[in-house]
Amino acid sequence: MTPVHLDLSVYVIIDPQCCAGRPPEDVAVMAARGGATLIQYRDKEASLAQVRDGAQRVLGALLPYDVPFVVNDYPQIAKDIGADGVHIGQGDMPPHEVRALLGADAIVGLTAFTPAHLAAVDPKVVDYVGTGPVYPTKTDKGKPILGVEGLGALVALSPVPMVAIGGITDQNAAAVMQSGVQGIAVMRGVSAASEPQQATQNLLKIVSGRKK
Repeated sequence: MTPVHLDLSVYVIIDPQCCAGRPPEDVAVMAARGGATLIQYRDKEASLAQVRDGAQRVLGALLPYDVPFVVNDYPQIAKDIGADGVHIGQGDMPPHEVRALLGADAIVGLTAFTPAHLAAVDPKVVDYVGTGPVYPTKTDKGKPILGVEGLGALVALSPVPMVAIGGITDQNAAAVMQSGVQGIAVMRGVSAASEPQQATQNLLKIVSGRKK
């Protein structure tokens, strides 16, 4: 069952490599002030200890804000620091094991970008799926570009709410929302922006308008 507080509208991913030299926790706060509905901490380059430390700092900075916080890839870190949940990929801990570890109230998100991935999703275990890339991106190299039409085809197959990722900006977010996704996930579009708070506000306005 999807947590009642889960809103995928503007899902901001904070990666230290993409914050334009600013502390990730500062960027996370700016995104929260801009209305981010879900924030994830992602660091593919660091050691486990560094990921834990970084995620802990972001979580601490977000405590005054009413925005759920999840950790990418590492369910145990999410549990240890008291995050709201985790986002896992196809090669990470199996979703049912993640759910057993984190409990019924945690947010469990899963990357799923093929019909076969979606067919394997158990809605009793997984709260949402993230799929992409919708457009070309510097992050997700090697995967086929879905485009809005391909994205819509996957939305139709998903047993749980879907969030789209990959090259999404305020210029194309409205088109992405027409596919039927519940929200957009952005990394550089907010984290690398000169004004992350304003960038988040702009995206939220577009997404909210399309969801009415």
